[in-house]
Amino acid sequence: MSRFIDNGNDTITDNQTSLTWFKKDSRQMTGKWIHLEKAMKFSEEKNAENFGGFNDWRVPKLEDVKTIFDKSFSQRDFGNNEIHIPAEFEPKGADCTWTDTINGDRAMMFSLVKGRSSWINKFGEGPFAVRLVRGKSAEA
Repeated sequence: MSRFIDNGNDTITDNQTSLTWFKKDSRQMTGKWIHLEKAMKFSEEKNAENFGGFNDWRVPKLEDVKTIFDKSFSQRDFGNNEIHIPAEFEPKGADCTWTDTINGDRAMMFSLVKGRSSWINKFGEGPFAVRLVRGKSAEA
């Protein structure tokens, strides 16, 4: 059995962590870059829609995002840069994702190019997106 399964409802399940991810990121779904507050609102909206049959979607923790990043994975982002997430995810997504880690006006962003996190103004809009997740968080 493959580690990552396309569920056929715009979600991907990771059989190793039991986390379920949005197949597309927020920019691919809305056509807009978003800051963290909008990312949180996006998760609330998708929960209200019962997206994929679930209403417990959330902005991922840093530990969650690290589980889908692997240098052995290769696909292209919106600008044709190499990103390192599984091929089951929709190609041409953002090269980073918001996490739920906040410190004042700054939030942790995770690069899908380099596999590193950095602090960014949580109201910065771009080019930033989120890939929502559900399930018990991975532990560091």
